[in-house]
Amino acid sequence: MDISTITNEYGEQNFTNLINAGIVNVKTAAVTDADTMGIAKQFLDNTFPLARGSHKEVCSYLVYYQQLLMFFADGTHTGLKNSGQFVALNGHKSEPEAILLNSNGTHVELSFDRGGKTGINDQAHIDDVRLEGHEYWISLLNVEEMRIIGSSQASQMFTAKDGSEYPLKG
Repeated sequence: MDISTITNEYGEQNFTNLINAGIVNVKTAAVTDADTMGIAKQFLDNTFPLARGSHKEVCSYLVYYQQLLMFFADGTHTGLKNSGQFVALNGHKSEPEAILLNSNGTHVELSFDRGGKTGINDQAHIDDVRLEGHEYWISLLNVEEMRIIGSSQASQMFTAKDGSEYPLKG
């Protein structure tokens, strides 16, 4: 199932907008993990641009006070061009398990795992980039993975950048 099928089935306007803008590629051609990560990071650059540089060059993500900082291999760092797009995290600020971003009401989760299938090969240890849909999440790194959220499934809890709880279905 590709993103266009999901869009047609669920009528999710946010996915339609991303597809129409050319941000999400709906083709299902065979690609390598490196190609898929490159596409996901291009999506991040287009949707959550950095003040300087590219998500492709980032070696680590961390939260300092209420700001998301990205560090490069040379030790320099930057933030998001629009710092308000960072809304929450899971885990410790210095080594988050997940970062939650928001663009026009649509959440995007970056999950990190040094030993994960994808994270082990990524310099920033990004294991997945997931896009929020209507009652489901879709992975930009593994398109076959789609998690339907049932009414009985517990909500996932994040910590907002101000330290309060940030509930999120998923």
